[in-house]
Amino acid sequence: MNNLLDILNKSVNYLEKKGIKNARLTAESIISEVMGMERIMLYAEFERMLSEDDLKKIREKLNDITNNDKKISDNNNFENIEKSEKQLKSLLDKSISYLEKNNIDESKLIAEIIFSHVLNIDRMMLFTKYRDEIENEKIEKIRYFIQKIGREKFPVQYLLNEQEFYGRKFYVDKGVLIPRQDTEVLVEKMIDILRNNIIKNQNSKVHPKILDIGVGSGIIGITAALEIKDSYVLGVDISEKALETAEKNKELLKVPNIKFLKSNLFENIEFNQFDMIVSNPPYISLNEAGIMSDDTLLHEPSEALFAENDGLYFYYEICQRASDYLTDFGYLIFEIGYKQGKYVKEIMTSSGFKNVEVIKDLAGLDRVVVGQKIINKIEN
Repeated sequence: MNNLLDILNKSVNYLEKKGIKNARLTAESIISEVMGMERIMLYAEFERMLSEDDLKKIREKLNDITNNDKKISDNNNFENIEKSEKQLKSLLDKSISYLEKNNIDESKLIAEIIFSHVLNIDRMMLFTKYRDEIENEKIEKIRYFIQKIGREKFPVQYLLNEQEFYGRKFYVDKGVLIPRQDTEVLVEKMIDILRNNIIKNQNSKVHPKILDIGVGSGIIGITAALEIKDSYVLGVDISEKALETAEKNKELLKVPNIKFLKSNLFENIEFNQFDMIVSNPPYISLNEAGIMSDDTLLHEPSEALFAENDGLYFYYEICQRASDYLTDFGYLIFEIGYKQGKYVKEIMTSSGFKNVEVIKDLAGLDRVVVGQKIINKIEN
């Protein structure tokens, strides 16, 4: 078959046999470029059939990567050693090796992100510049970044003050949690409900009103505001640093239909007719700290990660009052930890929410829980 998922898996197998590291990420990037779609959407449209022209372009790009990698390896024996020290390929390989020796996950990806940023080259096009020499000033900058990550386990996102989310680049710093790809599952469900359950079901033109609790860097609320242009979004957080970062992203991405407010959950919120309340609260249990990565524990804000009551504290707190701030038939939607699906579903159900559903991520793990406020009116 020539459906998207089948070709993706074949491409991954081909790259793995050729010894290409991060074969799946590379294959996903190539196919998403050829198909003109976001990488995350490859799995959403896995049954899509590919044309012969698409297949030809994918084959050519796969061959370019494997052939170029082989040529560089063959030619290295003939390069002047002193000259090659400044060549992109040599420096990149050393950077990857250094990160691997320091037990950094996804060392190749992180090194490529650093090189791409410093050299202002698209990461997938670095291989076309393998034999180029790098200026001393840029070498020093790369060295600083790589050593910072290796020695201090400093997240690359904080170093570059940037993380991509839902096809957009967001500013991030140590005051906020680094956006995860898992959260895109929450955003996809949120947008689907807004478009197909709220907007479509109302006859007149509506302006969906959305409350984002624990807004952090603003990725959820800002994405909602940009994707649903007629919406009004309010993002709240108790952290002033988080609110500053969210405001910065609002300005960078030019988002007119969102505003932010300092509030401990519902404390300072006066409006009570939201069509949707969305939240990605802290949900990691305090006894799970020992299994978390060093970069997360050392550098990301603990108040954005951990919660009491086995990580369920904020789900209880939000569910207790959410109905007071939702319109009839309004929605409450959470991101959750992969072990928390049945517990959060029980919390929402016991709080009076109907049609409660647990949604899995691409890895088949529980990731999102959504429920609806439905008032059963008693007829006379």
